[in-house]
Amino acid sequence: MLLTKKRWQIADAGYDRDEAVINVLLRNRGISSEEDVKEFLSDNPVVWHDPFLFNDMKKAVELIAEAMSSGKKILVYGDYDCDGVTATSILVRYFRSHGCDVEYIVPHRSEHGYGLTEQIIDKVIARNPDLLITVDSGITNIDTVRTLKDKGVKVIVSDHHNVQDTIPDADAVICAKRSDNSYPFSELCGAGVAMKIVEAMGRDGRFKVSPDIWKQTIELSGIATIADLVPLVGENRTLVKKAFKSMQKPSNLGVGIMIKKLLDHGKSLDETFISFNFVPRINAAGRLYDSSDALKLFLEDNPSEVSKAAENLTKQNDERKEIESVVFEEAVKQVENTNRPEEWSLTNTVGPVVVYGSGWHQGVLGIVAGKLTAYFRRPAIVFTEDSIDPTNVKGSGRSYGDFDLFGVIEKISDTVVNFGGHKKAAGLVVKKSGIGNFMRALEAESRRYLGEKDEAGSETGGEVLDIDMEVPFDEVTFETYKKVSSMKPFGIGNVKPLFVTRDLIISDVNSMSDGSHIRLDLIDGSGKYDKNRTLSAVGFGMGEFLNVVKAGDRVDIVYSMNEFTFRGETGLSLHLSDIRPVMKKSFVWQKAEIPEKLYQSALPLEQIAKMSADVDVNNDLIPSSEQYATVYRVLSKFIGDKMSTCDMDLLALMVNSNSDTAVTPFQLKRCLEVFSEAGLIKYGNISPLRACFAFVNNTEGGKVSLRETDTFKRLNSNG
Repeated sequence: MLLTKKRWQIADAGYDRDEAVINVLLRNRGISSEEDVKEFLSDNPVVWHDPFLFNDMKKAVELIAEAMSSGKKILVYGDYDCDGVTATSILVRYFRSHGCDVEYIVPHRSEHGYGLTEQIIDKVIARNPDLLITVDSGITNIDTVRTLKDKGVKVIVSDHHNVQDTIPDADAVICAKRSDNSYPFSELCGAGVAMKIVEAMGRDGRFKVSPDIWKQTIELSGIATIADLVPLVGENRTLVKKAFKSMQKPSNLGVGIMIKKLLDHGKSLDETFISFNFVPRINAAGRLYDSSDALKLFLEDNPSEVSKAAENLTKQNDERKEIESVVFEEAVKQVENTNRPEEWSLTNTVGPVVVYGSGWHQGVLGIVAGKLTAYFRRPAIVFTEDSIDPTNVKGSGRSYGDFDLFGVIEKISDTVVNFGGHKKAAGLVVKKSGIGNFMRALEAESRRYLGEKDEAGSETGGEVLDIDMEVPFDEVTFETYKKVSSMKPFGIGNVKPLFVTRDLIISDVNSMSDGSHIRLDLIDGSGKYDKNRTLSAVGFGMGEFLNVVKAGDRVDIVYSMNEFTFRGETGLSLHLSDIRPVMKKSFVWQKAEIPEKLYQSALPLEQIAKMSADVDVNNDLIPSSEQYATVYRVLSKFIGDKMSTCDMDLLALMVNSNSDTAVTPFQLKRCLEVFSEAGLIKYGNISPLRACFAFVNNTEGGKVSLRETDTFKRLNSNG
């Protein structure tokens, strides 16, 4: 069970009824001038930059025009993800429209790795190209570009990734991340850069871009912009809006067929649909296979062939889900196994969860790492055997909260073969024989990193919710949602707004998907607004709250506004990000962290009780025999032998909601410590109010004496 609170950071805690919600949201994003607001909300934004502002774009256009006019062979080299596939398709479509001799290569993830690698360079050379153009790759491939140049191949590198110390010695390098960049927007994705090459060719005029090809270019680069999680601001925002407008009547056959197959009646063609329905199918091909069906989807003009490719991609995505599910389940079992070495137990570590499976598919490592971070609320790294070098293991990691995963790995880079990434995600290769040393170094550096953050007063535990504003009950309406929707498309740089509404009363609680999700019906608790009006809120993946809250409880919620359509009627739906039960108005509940810290500093219970007049040593601090029994019974029933990370106040609410015996957060934590010392649970203290624990079997079968534990003795001697 994972029952932990999230940190709320509210940008605008106040609410002025004279100021429209949309104005607050725009101001939070730094958009305040009349001109900027008009541009941001416009259906026809005008932010767009001249492609010839790119370094080397004129060189690239000359090289391409010369190859096209001379009938030379052009080879487009792409990547296996959605960005790389669409970028490849953009250039190939353009060259085919002019009858060029063009071919393409997209590497295989497990056979060739990412980029223009040594593992695939012979295959590239065997195609005997006169001009090679990389898309969404190539900026770090110094040696292989040099190899091609030595073979007499002209090379244009187009990429959007970060540049290392030097750029390849290509004939032209189109990348806004180069140190001498002259392009005014550095956040285009790989397909966005390919689009600018096509635009430059059109502006040059020698080989024009037909309206149909330009529309396809916009559609594909728009999809890639959403898929690659680049900021949806500036030119990217303009691009995505243009793409959605074009996709109302798609020019690319594959885009049209996929939308028709996947978009349910009444649903919107928006960034959510692209992210969760369209993109995973394109990525599935590259994760499991060779991207051929994804390329066929965008490059074929035969409807039956394109439709077949779309069906294959759906099957591959289903297969990806099955593989991912198996790997995730095996990873969770590995972590929760009570026989896992104590050195790597969650109860003894503070750093990332690390798992390894010899037969796990490389294509799902990143997805599984992301699911593990959500499941355990910690960073996670998932390893499997490196298909290219069997003496190594290859891993993908995802961060959680404010943990700097890349920074921590960078500090222990002497234990890895190579690595890359950023604060939130990393890919790495480690010697198989050195995985133990890597894990020890990772844990040691994580402890040092977190210790420094604690000393600096920075909170590092848990997920932070960046909330835009508080909204009163009567303003949570479908009309407000429609105004908020004018800020679409949402994404990096323009995240979907989160709101807080306080003092709500739960009128009904419902379980969804066998307890995986929760749905709350909520009414106003302040008495100011319509008592007959009910809000419906769904918490996806928040089923743990089913045993914490009940009808009649008061809660504050964080949520995003969404719409749902039922029987032709469209209305407002709230998607919960957090539920915060209103705690009892007593010191040990509302200030639970204070008595906990005082206890850990060895202050006697009588002194702790003096912190507030409403604290009683026996009733609030020392557990009774009945409370020990109740805590053990309730937790063993609802948690069992699962490895659980819980905040004591939420866990105490769960115990109280499922028994006739009340317990405070302080008493609950003492119960867990006593159980740990008695050998009933594995236990680790994460923070004053957060603990990690799992029940273990009493193999000896004898009766356990709680009274003999050090914590029990301290409590009952009033220490």
